[in-house]
Amino acid sequence: MGRDTTADMTPLLKNAEQNIGNSATILPQSGAATVIPQTNPARILDLSGGSGVGQTTSVIFTATRILKGAQNPNPGYAGPITGILEFGNGGRFTRAEFDVPIGPYAGTAISASSAIEPQDGGVIVSVPTGLIRAYMRYDNLLIAPVLGSNPAIPPQSLAQILAVPFTGPGGPVTSPLPPFPVTPAEPVAGKAMAAYFSRHRSKVYKTLFLYVDNFGLNPVGFSTSLWVLPAFARSVKVIRLPLTAALDITLYDNVHQLDGFAVASGTSAPEVDLLGQENIIGIASHDPNTDKVTYLAVICEIGI
Repeated sequence: MGRDTTADMTPLLKNAEQNIGNSATILPQSGAATVIPQTNPARILDLSGGSGVGQTTSVIFTATRILKGAQNPNPGYAGPITGILEFGNGGRFTRAEFDVPIGPYAGTAISASSAIEPQDGGVIVSVPTGLIRAYMRYDNLLIAPVLGSNPAIPPQSLAQILAVPFTGPGGPVTSPLPPFPVTPAEPVAGKAMAAYFSRHRSKVYKTLFLYVDNFGLNPVGFSTSLWVLPAFARSVKVIRLPLTAALDITLYDNVHQLDGFAVASGTSAPEVDLLGQENIIGIASHDPNTDKVTYLAVICEIGI
């Protein structure tokens, strides 16, 4: 007798105990700013089908502010949010991370208006797959780690190496002026939906927050530090404040320096295509004593 292939023929979007659309309240990471993201964020979609019926599937990720209420008792600063998609088949799968923009809203920077429902912001990604696991992670306190040469030392953020106080790119934010009020980070509503189509036109990006100082009180200059670029990265652009800080940028594979360029004072850094094996970026102040930054991030286009 032949093998029973009935299970293998169940289409991906029909083999689930949930609707193709689902949502979750995405909570800020707790505690001090960290370089290690939480390992078990909320799973918003969990769809599985047989590999024999896997096909290209588009997944829509959206994020929106939550009006003040039981899920958001203390409105504050929102985001940023990272979408995480695992795709492949039951035995072999890979993972991609990307920014999910928080939708526009009416109100103030720290409170959406209760009279107008906030809108969704979102991205669409398409992948060939027999399974979909969709997650979102609240990156407000996640500072991207620096590569080190000692495997016994956990990855550190640039701020930790320089021993300066810092917060994440979102909240909580403590005012530098008395009585030093704290504005919390607020929860965000995250949604994911899946469908069989692929003619989308959105580009997908992932931002690595390397250093964030909300009030400009701790500008830092630094020698060359190395960061791993995210999976499926196709281009890279370095964002820094103030624009007067000159930077030296290098691109590496896992062994060699492959390319490099300078970002002059007062100019915007170019968006540079990543070619071949380039998967590590090195960034340094041209002069650590004078070229100091209060904000440093790397934005990559993700090719999925």
